[in-house]
Amino acid sequence: MLKDYQEKILELLEELELNMCNLYLLFADRFPKYRDLWADISRQETSHADGIKKLHLLAGEDRVLFDEKLTKTYTVKMFITSIQEAQTRTKSGKMSLINALSVSHDFEQAVLEKGFYNFFSGQDDETRTVIRQIKEETLDHQMKMKNAWEQERKSAGP
Repeated sequence: MLKDYQEKILELLEELELNMCNLYLLFADRFPKYRDLWADISRQETSHADGIKKLHLLAGEDRVLFDEKLTKTYTVKMFITSIQEAQTRTKSGKMSLINALSVSHDFEQAVLEKGFYNFFSGQDDETRTVIRQIKEETLDHQMKMKNAWEQERKSAGP
């Protein structure tokens, strides 16, 4: 049985993924050079939100163990606030392409470093597959953003 604060963290993790999805859709619109990259990653972020919702339900059925370690709701809320601030800067024209790539990489890296998806332990193949997919795709997002940032930096010159 999940505790109230665990329920809230799971809700916030789903919200975090949806906010990242919206940010990437905004980037896809504002920076067409990488539209396909951001659109693809945005779709995967939606899938991650769906996966978290599923894991949340399964945790309530004790099919998934959820141990948030030392993470507090405040930590996830602050992360969401940072994503929303990036959305605001982008909408107001204060985000350049190189900054958007950098911010995207930093957000994906932060998800990995905070280990949000290491909090889940699946009790069966289905749940382990959902968890593994989210982790692998997040790592892939981080690498794709890093590569795009490096490519953009090189093409901009000194």
